[in-house]
Amino acid sequence: MKPVNRGFAAVVFNSILVSSLLLSCGSAPKAVPQAPVIESTYTADPSEAVAITVPAVKERTYFSSVNQDALAAVEKGDPESLHLAISLLRKDSSSYEEAEKILLNIAKSLMQILWPTQTVAVEIPPVTSANPYTGAIDSSRQGIYDMSTGNGDFLALVLPSLVLVTSESRNDYYDTARESLDKALELKEGSVLANYLRGVLSRRTNDYSGAINYFSKAQEGAADCVEVSYALADCYYKSNQLEKSLSVCDSILQKNPLYRPALKLSAEITFATNRIDECEQFVVRVLQQEPENAYYVLFRARILIQKNDYIRAASLLDVYGRSDGEGRDYLLLRAKVQKEWNRNLTAAASTIEKALTLYPDDSEIILAAAAISAETGVKIGGVSAVELADRILAKDPKNVQALTIRVNELVRRKQWQEAYRASSNLRQTASSSQFSVHTHIDICLEAGRKDEAWQIASNLYSQSPKDEQVIQSYIKVLVATDRRSEVSRLIAQILPSSTSKMKSFLYYERSFLASSEDAVLVDLRSSLTANPRNRDALFRLYNIYYNKKEYRKAQYYLKQVVALSPNDDSLLKLNSELETLLGR
Repeated sequence: MKPVNRGFAAVVFNSILVSSLLLSCGSAPKAVPQAPVIESTYTADPSEAVAITVPAVKERTYFSSVNQDALAAVEKGDPESLHLAISLLRKDSSSYEEAEKILLNIAKSLMQILWPTQTVAVEIPPVTSANPYTGAIDSSRQGIYDMSTGNGDFLALVLPSLVLVTSESRNDYYDTARESLDKALELKEGSVLANYLRGVLSRRTNDYSGAINYFSKAQEGAADCVEVSYALADCYYKSNQLEKSLSVCDSILQKNPLYRPALKLSAEITFATNRIDECEQFVVRVLQQEPENAYYVLFRARILIQKNDYIRAASLLDVYGRSDGEGRDYLLLRAKVQKEWNRNLTAAASTIEKALTLYPDDSEIILAAAAISAETGVKIGGVSAVELADRILAKDPKNVQALTIRVNELVRRKQWQEAYRASSNLRQTASSSQFSVHTHIDICLEAGRKDEAWQIASNLYSQSPKDEQVIQSYIKVLVATDRRSEVSRLIAQILPSSTSKMKSFLYYERSFLASSEDAVLVDLRSSLTANPRNRDALFRLYNIYYNKKEYRKAQYYLKQVVALSPNDDSLLKLNSELETLLGR
């Protein structure tokens, strides 16, 4: 222990003595004897200083006086936390502080705007004073991003961004919203509220990868929140991660089987992935809740058409057409039903022409019009099938459907060299179908490229000797290249066990091997016995009798060909010539 400095002690004693005298007198005396001044040689020693602990100053915010657990729950912002906050803050209506009323109204508004599947059953006291928090919420309901809230606390940073959910009409505030939400996440990175709104902003700017990241974080804090899960599924869908999207939808529907957004998204995914039966179930479940939803009435018609259930599809189209007879999808589906089921190509052409008039730049309509034009030989809106296909190819040179239509139309016109060039281009397309290969073989034979036809057909036959279409192409090439003994053996081998349609084909091809006209006629008639609608056999009989100038018999067979292709201009011209000859 250090010795006491006596000079310092004397000074202290004198001070205490004077103070005591003054207090005991009650009032200051006229003259107070001065104590002798004792000079001190004391010098303060810094080592003798004593540190005094000063309490830390706590930063006060607008909500410092309310229950902090309730405040934290509102800032987290998921439905469960908001319900907790409301229960923590509830009290007798006359005893609420204004800050408590404001926080309760924030919780209620978040529930209404962000989580509409939830309800707030309790009565919330109204806010009576102007404040930046409910002001920002009111602005967001009007489609306005409130710039006046400042950045004083977490809620002031976040609440203006509610406009991302309430309105899509403006985007001039996105940078400000991004900066404020990022600051909010620095304060509370686990907030479901902030992560969800940040995800909405990323989705709005087509940053689906970023949106998935934020929605995933929000889902970590709110696994049972259907709106968060659906937002995640939607972004997976829009980023073409269909299986992930469907998986999230499945988890939603297990807990919320009537949740329509998930049912609708599941319908779109299963249709896109060709799971038609599953898709139909989702569409039916939507229509059970929304029987007047025209989009899903049409959606079901599309599914039924794909399942070849044309009777029910036509009925649904009739229902839809009463309210919207000019809709794009309606006209496309109606034309398909008329073409495939009613077999009314004239009506189909008329319907698709109407669609083309209403939607002249729609690629799907142009392709549908080109397909019908190619099949009927009739121009749609004054435009041929080739011209319609060329419109598509001008924008998309590798469009398989347009290339196929172009090839088929050139074949119908018997423009073999141009058809060969178009078909060669089609074969180079990776997604080219096997059908285009067989068409190419036919074109090669007609264009005088028999070596190429043989190379393709023999290669196909070696790989698939049991495939009926491959066998037909192979036999055509054997006949065309005069491999008579080989083709005769093959026909004799497969003829007894063939289907009627295949027998018709085999008899027709065998007619080219016959050595006499009578043998040719026998094979052609056998072909028609097996399949009376064999267009090739009918047309060859017409040619035989026409060349023999037996015009009545020629007309008999030609009329049957015309009946199978009533819109083929070349056949109609031949029939007209025959009628002229017979009329002499």
